[in-house]
Amino acid sequence: MKKLQVYVLKEFFPPFLLSLGLFTFIMLLDKLLDLLDLIVSKGVPMRVVAEIFMLLLPSMIAVVIPMGVLAGILIAVGRLSGDLEITAMKASGASIYNIIFPLGMVALLIAGILVVFNNSVLPEANHIARNLLLDIGTMRPTARIEPGMFVDEIENYRIFVQEKDDLTGKLIGVIIHTSTPGAPARTITAMEGTMEPVGANHLRLTLESGQMHEKDRINGYRYASFNTYIIDIARSEELVRHDRNSRGDREMSAEQMGVFVDSLGERRILLTDSISSVSRAFMASVHSEDNPVASGDSTRRIRNTMTWLTGTSTNLILLNEQVNNLQRNIGKYNVEIHKKYSIPFACIVFVLLGIPLGLSSKNSNTGLAVTMSLVFILVYYFFLIAGEQLADRGRITAWAAMWSPNILLGVLGIYLTYRSMREGHPIPLPDFKELMSKFRKKGRK
Repeated sequence: MKKLQVYVLKEFFPPFLLSLGLFTFIMLLDKLLDLLDLIVSKGVPMRVVAEIFMLLLPSMIAVVIPMGVLAGILIAVGRLSGDLEITAMKASGASIYNIIFPLGMVALLIAGILVVFNNSVLPEANHIARNLLLDIGTMRPTARIEPGMFVDEIENYRIFVQEKDDLTGKLIGVIIHTSTPGAPARTITAMEGTMEPVGANHLRLTLESGQMHEKDRINGYRYASFNTYIIDIARSEELVRHDRNSRGDREMSAEQMGVFVDSLGERRILLTDSISSVSRAFMASVHSEDNPVASGDSTRRIRNTMTWLTGTSTNLILLNEQVNNLQRNIGKYNVEIHKKYSIPFACIVFVLLGIPLGLSSKNSNTGLAVTMSLVFILVYYFFLIAGEQLADRGRITAWAAMWSPNILLGVLGIYLTYRSMREGHPIPLPDFKELMSKFRKKGRK
């Protein structure tokens, strides 16, 4: 039986590796134009583009490995079934278990390696790639500004334009969000503007007929209009690398995100206590005998009451808004934590699903196997992406969002595997060779 299990593994690995390369190539097509644009529009050296390419590979590999497992199993088991080798195995006393066990062990090993990969290699690759893209964005930022979309590759700036003239540098419908360290967040809008280089190290953005909105904890909200406003953006024709310590959710391991989530939870508790304290202080002041609301004539009492209510409600609204933002960030990071484990676990789910589907195929049609794998992969990632969106909005828990696709397809896979082991036909897929021969016979008639 060991020789049989080794034989099954030999049948699995070639289509698994082939599917891995195919799915990775398909995902790279989406990034290929962006990489070419770095060379053509920004003059980025080929070696730097090759480095970005290598840094993007880990994020793709983490997604395509479960896809490759499913496609590899469908192709391998479909060939064994189509060539009647499964029938010969059963006739010699072997069972479906002799296929499930080696493939399940390999899937478990791949899932374990993928968990380690997601928590060590992937965060570092994403962090280095982000730093490199931000550094590239300072070389010639004008080339990266695309009409109709926000561009955040320029450090400390997030820019949106409705229309852009590449020849004159004129911009229409400009929105700029600034986040300079040590300065309040600022949003600038303008009807139009122009971009022009100033020397070798700066780019000047001149905005016309606009408004500026600024908000910080000390001065609160401020608003101003302007006829002309000038922003100088640092740029360089040479790539200058910077090491940034700040990390996003996809640049952390599960352990790092867990620590960060705990800190966010502590801040949320403190803010919740502050809300309770503000509410209690307000109620105590209202019922106090010497409170300013109760003093003075009726006009003053009404004015004082309105001032108190306005000030207190504003404080409570701001505190509640901060609590809600913290809750959304906690949910966002929890989603990423569960994702680092749920996607690798899909390798095991796809074994339970792929083997009975492969047994249902009456021929070794590789195209059919790849098509079937794509269908189930699309279903899996549709539920995964939809769950992530719902979890980010606080509609469902992060655990349910990331694990529900595994649970749903896992239950289906267990049922189909049970039917296969009971000698039932999991899914009566048609024999396409027989269908084609029937169509030819009818055509001859």
